[in-house]
Amino acid sequence: MFKKFLLVAVMLVAFTGSALMAQDLMKLIPSEADFVFQVNISKFVSNPDVKKSLMENLQKSPEQKKAFDEFVANTGFNPMENLSQIIIFTSGKIDPKAPAQNAGAIMAGTFNSSRIMEAIKKDPNAGKDVEITKIDGFDAIVPRDKKDGFGIFLDDKTAVLGTELGVNAVKDVKKGTNKGAASRKDFFAVLQKLDLNASVSGAGLIPADLKEKLKANPQAAPLAALNFFFFSFNHGDTIEFNFNGEVDKKENVETVTTSLNGFLAMLKMLTAQAPEVGEILNMVKISTGATTVQIALSVPKAKLDEIKAKMEQRIKEMKEKGATEVDTEGDVEVEEESERE
Repeated sequence: MFKKFLLVAVMLVAFTGSALMAQDLMKLIPSEADFVFQVNISKFVSNPDVKKSLMENLQKSPEQKKAFDEFVANTGFNPMENLSQIIIFTSGKIDPKAPAQNAGAIMAGTFNSSRIMEAIKKDPNAGKDVEITKIDGFDAIVPRDKKDGFGIFLDDKTAVLGTELGVNAVKDVKKGTNKGAASRKDFFAVLQKLDLNASVSGAGLIPADLKEKLKANPQAAPLAALNFFFFSFNHGDTIEFNFNGEVDKKENVETVTTSLNGFLAMLKMLTAQAPEVGEILNMVKISTGATTVQIALSVPKAKLDEIKAKMEQRIKEMKEKGATEVDTEGDVEVEEESERE
């Protein structure tokens, strides 16, 4: 049953790709988090097309559909109705010796933890995988294999899934025995810039090893001046994507912008044979702020559908042309063989 709980949550996140990031949930993000990704579930499932696609996606896999239906029936929890947002976090520090890293998903919604726990207890196979217990007074689901996901209910509106390190980090922030992301002033300042009304948004730091790799490439070297990034994505009548890079100091904004414009020009050249891609790239705008560089893309959904149709038609024609050329080559080989005879 707990594995089904995980499966349902993962399916929903994977489909939507991550609900407004409310201030109270932001306060639960642990200080160890280097990357944060939030998904506005309410906004996504309120879109009829998205909800229809999600249900069609479930129907394609009988196993997933069965797990979803059983989960809802047994727990009374329907993610598409009772889940409002998910905030996923992970640390950039990787310990290769650890069984799992510091990562988790903070979920906001309405949870009947007692019913969910009871459903897990009744599952004949659940005892093999998990233990129903309490951790520091919170209802918890602990896996027998520490590499599997942990679960804890902080209250009837907040639950956390993730690794042991990740779940305990959030639990300790809730208790006040661990520092939250607000204690990291630079990173928290970036989190404050997130578009809270976006379908999806996120932020993170630029890893030191990536900076070193950028410095080794003359064309990409200016990008090593980026310290943090934050982005937003909106799905509706218009598809909007905004990516922002926080530059270490304002003197480097111009060189970072020049480098990004160079990469954009290169992409346009490389995709010259794919005019549909070129149409999209021509809509990309690069602008600057005091210490930020923004890459923005805004495409009406109708235009995106038109471009998609053109691309599919062109690929179809290319395949047909390729098949014709293969047939022609075969005819030539037969003719040459006949002449030799």
